[in-house]
Amino acid sequence: MPLRLAVVLAFLAVAAAEDPYRFFHWNVTYGTIWPLGLPQQGILINGQFPGPNINSVTNDNIIVNVFNSLDEPFLIHWNGIQNRRNSYEDGVLGTTCPIPPGKNFTYILQMKDQIGSFSYFPSLGFHKAAGGFGGIKILSRPGIPVPFDNPADDFTVLIGDWYATNHTVLRGILDGGNKLPSPDAIHINGRGPNATSFSVEQGKTYRFRICNVGLQNSLNFRIQGHKMKVVEVEGTHTLQISYSSLDIHVGQCMSVLVTADQPSQSYYIAVSSRFTTPVLLTTGFLRYSYSNSPPSGPLPGGPTVEIDWSLNQARSIRTNLTASGPRPNPQGSYHYGMINTTRTIRLASSAGQVDNKQRYAINSVSFIPADTPFKVADYFKIDGVFRVGSVSDAPSYGGVYLDTGVIGADYRTYIEIVFENDEDIVQSYHLSGYSFFVVGMDGGQWHSDSRNEYNLRVSQVMDRDISGVGQCGNVELEVGVLGTTVPGPAAVSEGIHAVHVIERRIPHPEERTSLWEGERKAHEAALICYRRLVYVLEIEGFEVLGFGVLLPSSFSTLAVMAVENLFKDEATEEKGERARMASFIGAMAIADLVKTTLGPKGMDKILQSTGRGHGVTVTNDGATILKSLHIDNPAAKVLVDISKVQDDEVGDGTTSVVVLAGELLREAEKLVNSKIHPMTIISGFRMAAECAKNALLEKVVDNKLDAEKFNLDLLKIAMTTLSSKILSQDKEHFSKLAVDAVMRLKGSTNLESIQIIKKPGGSLKDSFLDEGFILDKKIGVGQPKRIENAKILVANTAMDTDKVKIYGARVRVDSMAKVAEIEVAEKEKMREKVQKIINHGINCFVNRQLIYNFPEELFADAGVLAIEHADFDGIERLALVTGGDIASTFDNPESVKLGQCKLIEEIMIGEDRLIHFSGVEMGQACTIVLRGASPHMLDEAERSLHDALCVLSQTVIDSRVLLGGGWPEMVMAKAVDELARRTPGKRSHAIEAFSRALVAIPTIIADNAGLDSAELVAQLRAEHHKEGSNAGIDVISGSVGDMAERGICEAFKVKHAVLLSATEAAEMILRVDEIITCAPRRREDRM
Repeated sequence: MPLRLAVVLAFLAVAAAEDPYRFFHWNVTYGTIWPLGLPQQGILINGQFPGPNINSVTNDNIIVNVFNSLDEPFLIHWNGIQNRRNSYEDGVLGTTCPIPPGKNFTYILQMKDQIGSFSYFPSLGFHKAAGGFGGIKILSRPGIPVPFDNPADDFTVLIGDWYATNHTVLRGILDGGNKLPSPDAIHINGRGPNATSFSVEQGKTYRFRICNVGLQNSLNFRIQGHKMKVVEVEGTHTLQISYSSLDIHVGQCMSVLVTADQPSQSYYIAVSSRFTTPVLLTTGFLRYSYSNSPPSGPLPGGPTVEIDWSLNQARSIRTNLTASGPRPNPQGSYHYGMINTTRTIRLASSAGQVDNKQRYAINSVSFIPADTPFKVADYFKIDGVFRVGSVSDAPSYGGVYLDTGVIGADYRTYIEIVFENDEDIVQSYHLSGYSFFVVGMDGGQWHSDSRNEYNLRVSQVMDRDISGVGQCGNVELEVGVLGTTVPGPAAVSEGIHAVHVIERRIPHPEERTSLWEGERKAHEAALICYRRLVYVLEIEGFEVLGFGVLLPSSFSTLAVMAVENLFKDEATEEKGERARMASFIGAMAIADLVKTTLGPKGMDKILQSTGRGHGVTVTNDGATILKSLHIDNPAAKVLVDISKVQDDEVGDGTTSVVVLAGELLREAEKLVNSKIHPMTIISGFRMAAECAKNALLEKVVDNKLDAEKFNLDLLKIAMTTLSSKILSQDKEHFSKLAVDAVMRLKGSTNLESIQIIKKPGGSLKDSFLDEGFILDKKIGVGQPKRIENAKILVANTAMDTDKVKIYGARVRVDSMAKVAEIEVAEKEKMREKVQKIINHGINCFVNRQLIYNFPEELFADAGVLAIEHADFDGIERLALVTGGDIASTFDNPESVKLGQCKLIEEIMIGEDRLIHFSGVEMGQACTIVLRGASPHMLDEAERSLHDALCVLSQTVIDSRVLLGGGWPEMVMAKAVDELARRTPGKRSHAIEAFSRALVAIPTIIADNAGLDSAELVAQLRAEHHKEGSNAGIDVISGSVGDMAERGICEAFKVKHAVLLSATEAAEMILRVDEIITCAPRRREDRM
């Protein structure tokens, strides 16, 4: 870590002061993706697939901190970004060490004068088959114009072939010595057919940055009815030529301008594979604004299948020498005929077997990396790491063997490299962190006279870091010129070999080529490499096939790993430090989410449902927020559960318990990083929790024997609870309502006896307490409006079960009299059921379901008040408070207990009619009627009042009271600090950490109120060093004050539950050393 920090500081020191910095923090995780419409495991960056784009300006300093949350090493390669003096940042095995699981690495890149389009992708473990790729956009800085007008919009289009198979399975195919199957489909921006669209306005011009981030296949891109004007390829502006379709090879990026000059409708975007059987195809849409017309006509046709078409198109793309901006190589590489090349290197790829393993090689050398990165070995003069010249200048066509694969070259010279392709597939070559000039493409065997036959104009050769070499039907060749004008490594992807630039102490550029899979005979080795791609394909352990890069591994190691894998394919396992880190991060993230709601000045959250209706909830209640979240992290779920338990047990402290647990884990993370064992931390936390609990017990006040003081304590607790709620402005009024309602329970904690009704209208202060039960229904027409000494039958029964149901059926009768007989029979059955109900001796019938007109008339004739369609919660509560049962059958009246009350009458609240039951059997029953401006306000008021009622009902049982305003946390922190000073060994560090976590609560309360938390907490500490201090934070006045004088109190039971639950949750998460995600259960195939 110190070395890494030194490197970062050194880079920052030499960077130009005027060059801005852009910082990115990426977390690489597994997640579920749907590229082909079906779920599969993918690699996400910050939860995104594809990953986030990097938008930058030339000369920007890009700092990307990548945290690897996968279960295996990970690397990101910055495709096409030149690493002229920092090749160790290229994200390629051999120059960059892999990022271990649970660790991070900070990439430091400068975007140079590469105005254009690039991409990034994973370069290890076949990860690219699972995602982890994204676009890089480098814009021109002010003062350097581009050779075209600013487009109306700028789209990044990532296309590529895709496998429906998990990348670990694909790795296993290679590990087993088999070739990969053909890809299953093509994606556009990570989505399948007809799932991606780009919106344009008629008459405007748009820039499309198209990158092939696939694995094997060249792809052809075309837009129905539209021309594409190529303006830039890999950071070089080109002559602006329009094409109907474009071949884009693996790893290649190019920019095109598209003018929306067609009739306003939607048009197909087609992407198809090249030189494959069968041809893969996917589609997207170019949608014109203000048009709902779908695409019409056939899909745009692709080019011919001949390689010459693609070759000629590549030849036609040339550098725009009139474009402004710095030249990528001012030494003269644009004038190839004037360059004296000092050396010619011919690189030919081949496949073979080494130790019964399939390997790919360049000039017979299959690359194997050393334990020490090349750059480090070269800088520190470590012998034996690599051997310069291990790759010959010409192919020997011999057997394949392993070596580090380093090509030597002299500093400040030009090298002519010939890439020969004897395959029947297209090959791609990539120079990592550097660029070369493509000066010729042709068929046939290369010879020295070929230089005179190149059909590219040498004054307009392209500066590239990737190029394709065509199929070997008639052998295509390509010649590149590499100028070793800047010391440092540059990788060529095909066998991965390094070009060591000799200047005695100047390090190497490293060279790699990459190939695509060859369709070989059974006895020949299958191969995959990539163009413009430093990508890892495993064939043995963590070995790279294609460029020869591998991590130390062997086939036997892989076999052992396979035996030890006890889980099904879709099960995942995280171990050790990575599992603990994932738990810490998840728990702290949940705590950070809700901590802004803590305290009297805490903020609210808007929760919007994605389900039917898109319901909206505005709340600052921790339990409500957390139970609304969909959470995957198991440690985060632990905190959600303790918040729910806190809500169920005591009703308040749901946010505090999560925040305290999060702070404990934040402190624990620091201790773990300091090499203190988790069990030592747990032991310290237990001691601290016991000490904190005892400190509170010494300070509690219990006034239960003094009714007046106890009632005052309840009012103070209610006001403290409501201070952080929406009812805070009227907390005195609602505190009195809550205390009155709870005191009616006479020691019972059954809050079902307290009914809360919400009625929009009026203000919150218009809310009132009614001594009785109110049912939110109105009395029907013709029904008695007042019933005294009511005997009530509460039922949940369908009154239409005895109706003759002939709706939708055909009934054949020979006269109208027959129809009348059916109706009479139906009414007679319903009359019998009504009579059975009346026989119970009732004068009020309340039904959960509909009663219908005819039975309602029968009840009215009998003097029985019939109330229909009462909500289920209402009849449950009504049966409870009136002392009755809920009946569903009526054959045995003696077995049904009736409810009773003194009076039933209809009342008005606002403009609504409701039914009031007074003098109920359960005398403590009451109803709180809430009034307010909107349903959202009433919902939050109900949640707030419920919390207060819960706390008060628990305080009636456990009447111990504490002061509030952060006073309990400071009392506990002081006692815990004293314990830490008395405790020897490492446990004292854990005890001190516990104290810091406690102090975080008043700190957060002050922060949320917009106060200077550092100053207030410092004052609190000073006050609590005085004996018997009652100091706490009064956020209303913004000062430290005496909590007893200001009447700020809290229930001991709430604080005690918060302390114990948070400590136990932190201990539970600290104990985790492995996270196992089980594979989903599947039904066995049935015969």
